[in-house]
Amino acid sequence: MARKVLIIGGGTGATMLAKTLNKRTFEVTVLTASLEHMFQPALLYVAFENSRFNVVRDERSLLSRHVRLVHDRVTHIDLRKQEVTTANAAHYRYDDLVIGTGVRTDPGQIPGLTEINAQYGDYHSTLAWAHKLWANLEKFQGGTIVLGQASPICKCPPSPVEGILLIDELLTKRGIRDKTKLIFFSPYPRPYPAKPMNEIVEPIMRERGVEIMTFFDLDRIDPETKTLYSIEGDEVQYDLPIIIPPFIGADISYEPGDVLDQSRLLKTDKQTLRVMGFDNVYAIGDGTNLPTSKSGVGAHLEAKVVASMLAGKPAAFGGRTHCPVDLAYGKGTFVIGSYDAPVVKLQPSRLNHLMKMMFGRIYWLSLRGLLEPMFDVYFKLTEPKPPKATQRPTAGGETLRP
Repeated sequence: MARKVLIIGGGTGATMLAKTLNKRTFEVTVLTASLEHMFQPALLYVAFENSRFNVVRDERSLLSRHVRLVHDRVTHIDLRKQEVTTANAAHYRYDDLVIGTGVRTDPGQIPGLTEINAQYGDYHSTLAWAHKLWANLEKFQGGTIVLGQASPICKCPPSPVEGILLIDELLTKRGIRDKTKLIFFSPYPRPYPAKPMNEIVEPIMRERGVEIMTFFDLDRIDPETKTLYSIEGDEVQYDLPIIIPPFIGADISYEPGDVLDQSRLLKTDKQTLRVMGFDNVYAIGDGTNLPTSKSGVGAHLEAKVVASMLAGKPAAFGGRTHCPVDLAYGKGTFVIGSYDAPVVKLQPSRLNHLMKMMFGRIYWLSLRGLLEPMFDVYFKLTEPKPPKATQRPTAGGETLRP
């Protein structure tokens, strides 16, 4: 008898997993609160380049016919009873559960931020707000633009740096860069958290005249005086604020409740991707507490691991990061690393930028699994290597990597 696999969410990881599972072995149901599948990295280009890229497609068109798709919002998950409850009071049982609900923005954590984002827009929430941000940039004629993230958790960690550099390019092309002060703030000790990548990014930002404020933990915003206040006591005035809001896990209650951390992220084993304490429950994508970047590539690779484990094959997630970074002016780089390997210091090039643009065009094909052999080869060729000093032999002679 086919095992009942219930997948919650309709993002990159959930969609790829549903497509991968063998219909003869698994009875697959996808529960999603939205039938609109969004290619979220494209919001960057909607906001800063007025891109007309096809950002949204119908989730039905991306799934195989044998996959049952249910449009409903999950409200409660009882992991002990193996039962999921939805907003329409429906109940679903499962043999195996995969949670790919992602994260949501929560501007209400910062006083004043809800009002600011509603007025100026942002490029991490919705397509409509990305369009609003472009409209504000289009009518901007000079002054101070402040861009930064409101909390340490950020979907697509390179996106803050990408945003400020694309603004620099935009204003330069419009001929008003000399009329504008660009201020970038971060709660981290450097513009990019990973030191090797920061050694590439920070000099570029300084060369382009971006003022950098580190250890700036946003506390509140006063829309009347147009001032940002940090917990540390710093103040920044703005004419156009672009604030990446805090992220938090999905609004779903769990039994037991202790499977969630303080940010409502699922406590997930970093290699097996099982939710802590449950052998038949997996978590993939942004909604986990894994110590790796929240990105589509991560969700892609996590889905492959879970598919193998459900099929009874040995597999483990290595924490692979492979995030493209747009450095503007036609150049780019990649953030490449893993649990064992530190981030690679990959020098900027036009080829790297072209590869990022190309991936945006083939994203929809990748969801269908048509390009998986190509991706397997690519990820193998670009696999980061751990430092030899971190390898230690065990009594059995094999090598472990901490």
